[in-house]
Amino acid sequence: MPTYCDGLRRRELLKAGLLGGVGLGLADLLSMEARGEVEEKSRGKSAIFIYLDGGQSHLDSWDMKPEGGDIAGEFKPIDTNLPGLRVCEHMPRLARQADKYAVLRGVKGAIGVHGRGMQLVRSGNRPRASLVYPDLSSVVSKEFRSPVGVPPFVSLPIKTSNATTETAGYLGVAYRSFAVGGDPSSKDFSVRALSTPDGMKLSRVDARRSLMHSIDTAFQNVELENENLDGMDRFYQQAFDILRSQSTREAFDLSREKDEVRDQYGRTSVGQACLLARRLVEVGVRAVTIDFGGWDTHQNNFTSLKNDLLPPWDAALAALLEDLDQRGLLETTLVFSSGEMGRTPTINENAGRDHWGTAMSMLMAGAGVRGGQVLGATDEKGADVTDVAGTPEDVAASCLQALGIDSQMEYATATGRPIQIIRDGAPIGKLFS
Repeated sequence: MPTYCDGLRRRELLKAGLLGGVGLGLADLLSMEARGEVEEKSRGKSAIFIYLDGGQSHLDSWDMKPEGGDIAGEFKPIDTNLPGLRVCEHMPRLARQADKYAVLRGVKGAIGVHGRGMQLVRSGNRPRASLVYPDLSSVVSKEFRSPVGVPPFVSLPIKTSNATTETAGYLGVAYRSFAVGGDPSSKDFSVRALSTPDGMKLSRVDARRSLMHSIDTAFQNVELENENLDGMDRFYQQAFDILRSQSTREAFDLSREKDEVRDQYGRTSVGQACLLARRLVEVGVRAVTIDFGGWDTHQNNFTSLKNDLLPPWDAALAALLEDLDQRGLLETTLVFSSGEMGRTPTINENAGRDHWGTAMSMLMAGAGVRGGQVLGATDEKGADVTDVAGTPEDVAASCLQALGIDSQMEYATATGRPIQIIRDGAPIGKLFS
């Protein structure tokens, strides 16, 4: 990641003073760095990535082994509306939506370590010491432009754990997310970056912006690095646009939704985050990530899954799929849900399941993904993949293909080095056939 160590020049000091008075930390989120214009795209697609930090147990969700003896665990499988697919009893609402999504049961080659494993899932590249790869959401925000005043990439870190780190990698901070703090299910939820400090009116924000512009103009022939500063100006412009955008403000205001809709998603953090993701996609946000942690169930696996994890996730994801479908948005919105690894077939002495990178399950829906199918399979213990659906790299490449992005396209690092978006993955054709 680049650092800025050459000191503040006159123009930067003026910007810092004026924008600091406005309280625009948003500008920093949008970026202090510009590396060329974002090409205008017209595909009009978006993505919602739901990361289950810690590693969801495939054996207690999508890939149950009821005849597996000691490995089976405490839960029972139930039928879905897709013949032949049975899922955990604590996923009743997803069971009724199985025609809308594809389950990848035979994902092979995950990394059984939290941080590195999630980096692989989020970027489609195995971590390297010499290069930090960008998350898929940062790639989407680079390739797609949102309407004026709408951030291209929003992250909702509901509950993170296990050293999960969102990153734009070598793309630079220009493609980092607009990060939303706070719990969307709380009564006083608000987005601080959309508020002016001390109740300052937008007219005063505009006045300070005009003053800043006049000073910039006065010094435009003095600065020797206008090209770089003009790029920085573009991100400040975007910051002001978002601050003034009525549609963005309304999208973040969950109180505008009917109570029955909010209840359908569940009055939980992940439920209201999924509802917020739908609202953001509606106004033109291109990528939304939701981190829902707590799945590292080394202890009390079944109690945690039954009471804290599976029911809210089931309600939220099922409601999201149904809502997007009813609104005609599922055709153009990719929905992806996955942890970074599976869990062990054996149950340890603490009634938990440990890390398992040999086999795992994922879900994909929307944006051309054919629902109502199961790809891949594992053996009778859920330990090894017997029918390979793909690798995490292949799944990531498939996510990009669903959005019309060529995963083999090359970007350039800060040093000019050409890098393929995904080095070793290829889209899974069966997902789209």
